[in-house]
Amino acid sequence: MIRGLYSSATGMLATQKISGTIAENLDNIRNPGYREEQNLVTSFPSLLIQRMSSGNEVENGQIGAMGTGVLADRVAFKNGSGLVVETKQPTDVALVSEGYFVVQTTAGERFTRNGHFELDEANRLRTTAGNLVLGENGQIGPLGPDFSIEYDGTIRDNGEIVDRLRIVDIQGTELQREGKTTLYNTTQVPVPVARDAIQMRQGAIEESNVNVNDQMVKIVVAMRAYEASQRVLQIQDQALDKAVNEVGRV
Repeated sequence: MIRGLYSSATGMLATQKISGTIAENLDNIRNPGYREEQNLVTSFPSLLIQRMSSGNEVENGQIGAMGTGVLADRVAFKNGSGLVVETKQPTDVALVSEGYFVVQTTAGERFTRNGHFELDEANRLRTTAGNLVLGENGQIGPLGPDFSIEYDGTIRDNGEIVDRLRIVDIQGTELQREGKTTLYNTTQVPVPVARDAIQMRQGAIEESNVNVNDQMVKIVVAMRAYEASQRVLQIQDQALDKAVNEVGRV
């Protein structure tokens, strides 16, 4: 019975985390390059129930397994393109295909879908936070005023090929978000994306890949799951109260 209380309580806590993630997604719906967060819900290890002999020794016969609750302790990020919005700014680049841009930070290489770039005082391509965007040959620049970025990431300046934007593939379960930014780290070595698999647009940015309708459905499901766990918790509490205060009198 106590285990039933615990299972219901962990279900409520997991649902609270899911609701918080949904709220975070909705807050960032217009944030360029933001990836939808998804909670990975896992169950606690099941307890194997076995028959006990009168001598308190475990017999071979197994009765079954009993769950001990759930936990929403991990977050994955949904890959896939968001809405592409035209800006007509030559430094803006929307990555339409799968993959991530690579940028250089003070903590090392990080990855992003946010293609809202700019030129620094040395005419190098960087993020608005000051992180240098990396090509296959390293830092990109200096660039002239008429540089162009082709659909496969090839960068030309005065008609000459300067570099090519470095694009890597990372699974959503391997991403780790850096605070409240649109920069991500990874637990695995990222894989370069083949040139023929890359598609991007200069003069545009990609908004988040959060779908409002999906989030609304998820919040309703989460609310109902929370209410169901709450009702079960109340029933377990009432049953425990009777067991302690009424059965004990017999």
